[in-house]
Amino acid sequence: MPEILQWSDIEDRYHQGSLLLGNGASIAVSSCFQYSSLFEKAGELGHLTDKVISVFNRFEVSDFELVLRRLWQAKLVNNALDIPHGPVEEAYEEVRQALIETVRDTHVSYEEARVYLEPIYQFMQRFDFVISLNYDLIVYWAAQYGNRTLNNWFKDCFRNSKFRSDWQVLLEPYGAAGATLYFYPHGNLVLRREGFSSEQKIQAGEDANLLDSILNRWVESNFVPAFICEGTETQKRESISSCNYFEKVFYEVLPSLEETLVIYGWGFGDQDDHILEQIAKSNVKKVAVSIYGNNQSLCGHVEEKLNSLDLAEFVFFDSQSEGCWNN
Repeated sequence: MPEILQWSDIEDRYHQGSLLLGNGASIAVSSCFQYSSLFEKAGELGHLTDKVISVFNRFEVSDFELVLRRLWQAKLVNNALDIPHGPVEEAYEEVRQALIETVRDTHVSYEEARVYLEPIYQFMQRFDFVISLNYDLIVYWAAQYGNRTLNNWFKDCFRNSKFRSDWQVLLEPYGAAGATLYFYPHGNLVLRREGFSSEQKIQAGEDANLLDSILNRWVESNFVPAFICEGTETQKRESISSCNYFEKVFYEVLPSLEETLVIYGWGFGDQDDHILEQIAKSNVKKVAVSIYGNNQSLCGHVEEKLNSLDLAEFVFFDSQSEGCWNN
């Protein structure tokens, strides 16, 4: 039976390096994120009409982003061929409205999250890279909260709404005593699609109103969100190959991770094996994995997954121990 340590037992060995966040990190802030599927949650909340369900069934997927992207591309083709407004446009609007209403109903408010933002940014500050697999705004809010004290410490590598191809240079501190770069391999609410394979960061509102501002921009400007909320590994790989930002993070950032990696709140699901595949190409040699509630079966699952990496060390630590994430 593996030993589950306290964060204080290992923090000196695992500072700097990288931090990878899974859905458990969001759940630690609010139980509103405690659902396995955004599509299923939309159904529970009554946001899926029969027409929307039929669209998902036709594509044989449950990922909002994938369905919206395919419908949006079909709309562009229709426009180019002067095909009149019809079922494709109607399906796109209904699916997008279902996503907007579901996100609005399931996302934590800034006021509810604010009590945790200081300990979260102080934890993230220890690392050179923060890799968030979550589409929600918690990491973004915490980074902006921290920058009010630390100045330009946290950087998402976007400038004028565009991702910088020279993102590596931003590791050099500028206007702050250090630097932490944060990335979203599966996208985020703050990102939108631009054209067939590009993306932009949405500039919208202050932190307290950011969620509503983003959702309003989706409606007013007909934005297509750029985040992968679920799907099989194959479907996620397809989405990654469809977006320049996703490809940059997947093929450049993940393989460049440093020797130590802390993983918090990630369940190592088979649908995310592509993330481990890229980490295996990096310099990571020591991994610390958070465990909630002495879950020994998860420990065994993690050990099996980490066998694919050539590690010198990996340890488990209590996700609720003092000093880690929002504790």
